[in-house]
Amino acid sequence: MSRILLNVDIGERGPDHAEDRDLLRYVDIANIACGGHAGSAQSVDRFRTLAENAGIEVTAHVSYPDRAHFGRRTIQMPFAQLRVSLDAQLAMMPGIRAVKCHGALYNDCCWDPQLANELAAWMATSGISRVLTLPGSELDRACQSLGIRVVPEAFAERRYAYCGVSRRLSLVPRTESFASIIDVEEALEQARTMIQRQQVRALHSDSKDLSQARFVDLEMDTLCIHSDSPIAVDLAMGVAKLLKESALSPDRRAS
Repeated sequence: MSRILLNVDIGERGPDHAEDRDLLRYVDIANIACGGHAGSAQSVDRFRTLAENAGIEVTAHVSYPDRAHFGRRTIQMPFAQLRVSLDAQLAMMPGIRAVKCHGALYNDCCWDPQLANELAAWMATSGISRVLTLPGSELDRACQSLGIRVVPEAFAERRYAYCGVSRRLSLVPRTESFASIIDVEEALEQARTMIQRQQVRALHSDSKDLSQARFVDLEMDTLCIHSDSPIAVDLAMGVAKLLKESALSPDRRAS
């Protein structure tokens, strides 16, 4: 099996944030905010330079144009209008051919086939050849149909829900108080299960009872940590260690 890569959403807190710089010591991919939900020309240049000098892959982290709500609110807008913003965001990172959607746009295009198709078409015409997204999602399907390489992604410090009808995993909405894991050891245990067993404990889609979560299979080639998580640096250090240990093992699925 191929090595699992660690990615981080970064450049969301100015051009010289100390924790963001620390995170680059542990990751393989840097998803750089490029003006939609956060980021500026200065922060993009700073973190792109730092990442590329360290041999870290770079993606454009695009979103709804919603700096006021950090891109975590769905915005109803014609795709032609959204495309203008996406073009401007991508233009901040010339030459980049990989993207990851952020926040509400990430979630919306996982379940909305029309939005997924429109985003995939935009990526294809914009020269995008690789996208990080939730496996089995509408964006996964739409991008693969256009020959865009999909990198299946999981999240170390976000909780999951599972719908038995659609047989799909999703992230617990951030409107729920338990959507994020803020304990380092708990997040590391989730990451360990993902890496070693290719599974995650997920709630039933309409449940809020964490004790009822069950293990669900999870496809993953990259594991994400959000830079604005209060445990981001400690978690990145721990996950990087887990991934290094996993790379030395002949099989990352536990018997």
